[in-house]
Amino acid sequence: MIITSIKYGLTHIWINKRMVLIYYLANLLFGIVLMLPFRTILSRFVGHSLMGAKLGGRLDMDFLFEFFKHNPNVTANYAGLFLIVPAVYWLFTLFLSGGAFSVFTSGEKYSANLFWGSAARYFGRFIRLVLLSIPLFAILFCLQFLWNAIERILFGSDPYQYITHWGGWIKVGLRYISLILYFLILDYARIHAVITDDPRMRISLWQGIKFAYGNFLKTFGLAFLLFVVGIVALIIYNPIADLLSAPLTIVIPVLFLWQQIYMVFRMMLRLTLYGSEVRLYNVLFSEEQSTTFP
Repeated sequence: MIITSIKYGLTHIWINKRMVLIYYLANLLFGIVLMLPFRTILSRFVGHSLMGAKLGGRLDMDFLFEFFKHNPNVTANYAGLFLIVPAVYWLFTLFLSGGAFSVFTSGEKYSANLFWGSAARYFGRFIRLVLLSIPLFAILFCLQFLWNAIERILFGSDPYQYITHWGGWIKVGLRYISLILYFLILDYARIHAVITDDPRMRISLWQGIKFAYGNFLKTFGLAFLLFVVGIVALIIYNPIADLLSAPLTIVIPVLFLWQQIYMVFRMMLRLTLYGSEVRLYNVLFSEEQSTTFP
């Protein structure tokens, strides 16, 4: 069922390629807005630094240290920018999700009226849904701290170093699992809100929790599988980007092209998740209904 749902999602984003373009352009626009203020500072710094060749390829810590040494006011002056732009970007993607979920739930092909009209229609509701889900996020995020109690009970107040080391990795894993759980609940709550057109977001949030945990293996399995695909894509992307570090003019457009291909893939992956979740929700909800009302 999970694989079938993913195939459904892939098929429908291919049919609705304009949604991928919209998500990609939004990502590109906010990336430009975030980095534009640094263009002058960076170009001036590279002009007098012998480390300009290290701009391409892998992240070089020596370059960062020298950059901040010569530009001590960057952090103070642009800290707000690094907070505001990502927050606005997340709100904009929340806005776009109303249109994406509406296209997938309706079964219709993308149209501007359907996508943008639904995005505007559900944006306020989704904001309320996110606000209502803050306690849920706090509870799930605190799951990682259960390991501290388990570690203390099993190994005492002064565990061996290898226990502490692997315990740190376990907490990282629990942190990612809690984030996956939170966002999949939020997704199914939004799907419920779009399908039922119910303005009561507390009901949609409860239905999202109920559906996600009532079908835990399938809902979590779908989200986790696509999460792993994203990790694999990042593992493939990074070494190739690191290879593109030669100080040659041709490297810059090639690196830029490779970055854009990766970002298009990330947007496709997000929309594939949305389409797959809609299909899984419809199938499982229909099965529940047929079982309840034979």
